[in-house]
Amino acid sequence: MITRTNPPTGYLSADIFDAFAFRQSVKAGDTVYYAGVAPLKGSLEALELVGTGDMAAQLVYVLDVIDLCLKADGLDRTKIVTWTFYTTDIKGFMEVMPGILGPWVGEHRPSSTTVEVRAFVHPDQLLEITAIAVDA
Repeated sequence: MITRTNPPTGYLSADIFDAFAFRQSVKAGDTVYYAGVAPLKGSLEALELVGTGDMAAQLVYVLDVIDLCLKADGLDRTKIVTWTFYTTDIKGFMEVMPGILGPWVGEHRPSSTTVEVRAFVHPDQLLEITAIAVDA
């Protein structure tokens, strides 16, 4: 069975998900896939970037949204098995990442990939994270 939802996180409004034709959370069996979580909030008409120019603030915000998504699916951080970090500034990301990610994820370390990209939907967006969790 496959379930597709937008967990009620206060992150983005329904019009964003509809305009870009995706769901934030897709559960297939025991596996939950989280679409790219970005440091954005609001609607198509009032899309707001969180932490302009601040990699650490954007990372913390995105991790908070991932926490809310996990909780909405009855999961927690220990269930993340892999995640991918996309950033427009890999050097800047590597400077802030160790002090934030290690404490956030704790002992249950997922596999991980980090990729530098050229741009995101919002021109000042510095990062985005996709994650996969397993409810087992």
